[in-house]
Amino acid sequence: MTGTICASASLAILLGREIEPFGGVAAVAGFSAGLLGSVFSTPVATARTLVLVASCILICTLIPAQWTAFLCGFVLVSWAAFDARISGSLATVPALNGLLLYLLIPPDQRTASLVAMFVIAAAVGGVVSTWLRLLGSARRKPMSVKGAVSIWIFLILGLGLTSILAQMIGNQKSYWLSFLFVFRVLAPLEKVPDSALRFGIGVAIGSLVAICLESVGLPHRVLMLLGIASAIVGVHRIGGRTMWTAMFFTIATLLITAPTVEFAVFRIEAAAMVVVLVGGLAFLISWIWERIENRIGV
Repeated sequence: MTGTICASASLAILLGREIEPFGGVAAVAGFSAGLLGSVFSTPVATARTLVLVASCILICTLIPAQWTAFLCGFVLVSWAAFDARISGSLATVPALNGLLLYLLIPPDQRTASLVAMFVIAAAVGGVVSTWLRLLGSARRKPMSVKGAVSIWIFLILGLGLTSILAQMIGNQKSYWLSFLFVFRVLAPLEKVPDSALRFGIGVAIGSLVAICLESVGLPHRVLMLLGIASAIVGVHRIGGRTMWTAMFFTIATLLITAPTVEFAVFRIEAAAMVVVLVGGLAFLISWIWERIENRIGV
């Protein structure tokens, strides 16, 4: 299963890079949205969500302005809450991450062929998920109104705050804040702080391991191979303890995309900020519901 997922993703990314300079980014965005989205949803709900996110990506390509990105993000977050309420689907969370990945492409470099690449890669991801019998394996029951509204508030406030923090920091990799935050919503809200803490510890350990490997002075090719190996182990660990999965994916991300001590240290800082933000939001939302329920006598 691990080999099939990694081989399919690698093939999609390599083909995308051969077609266009940013084709690899569009391919990994689409593949992750299609594969992970189908794991957390039904075929029909996943297809609806992918059509919606593909439309948002097309809009961001035709109108490459910041306000369109924020508008599309708002639409996807609202759909995430609505879909969780009516079907229990969480396919919009990987789709939202796919939109964030696509927005890494400079506005003047976004083309219709990249949108098509995203859609094709998403379809491939969905097919791989179905073939491996992962389709709907992590789907939940339809949420209550309270749960759906909580997800909406959590994502709106969290993505808004991480975007503001990223702009204030101005670091080349500050977008990691939003990526690290988005997937925290996959855990039930009452378990989010604990899951986020374990995730943060895993990121910190993975970053320290990457720093040690980078400090030894290994050739770039060796670091790349170690990063790929860590990504494969990370895929194999999905569904297990959050800490170890986060550790291996952090090692892979740093060694493959940013093999410097500076970025490894910043990733630790970003994880710490996300853990604090997630814990604060979870507490705030729980406190608000408690006040509302006390007020109406529930």
